[in-house]
Amino acid sequence: MARYRIGNRYLSQVEYDTEMEWKWVCGFFLAGAVITGWLVHTYLVNPHWHQAIRFFVTTIPAVFAGWLLVKIRYYIMMLMALAVVLLIAALVIGTIVSLV
Repeated sequence: MARYRIGNRYLSQVEYDTEMEWKWVCGFFLAGAVITGWLVHTYLVNPHWHQAIRFFVTTIPAVFAGWLLVKIRYYIMMLMALAVVLLIAALVIGTIVSLV
């Protein structure tokens, strides 16, 4: 049974996975919310609207997009890993082709 030390705590495998997953959850939520909020505010919100309406029209889709990215984080992480593997394969193949 694996034990991981984080600070002054010793964690089991499940606790460690949960601890590491929390960083991905925060990152995906913040990235989705900030990017969506910025895009909605830039392209959809009319500056002549009341301030409360602009706030809700910007915030609600941003929070929803962040939540959606958190829910599909495993697929996103798999796609990121696949992209890294394909990049490494392309670099290796490109190097071999340039040598031949």
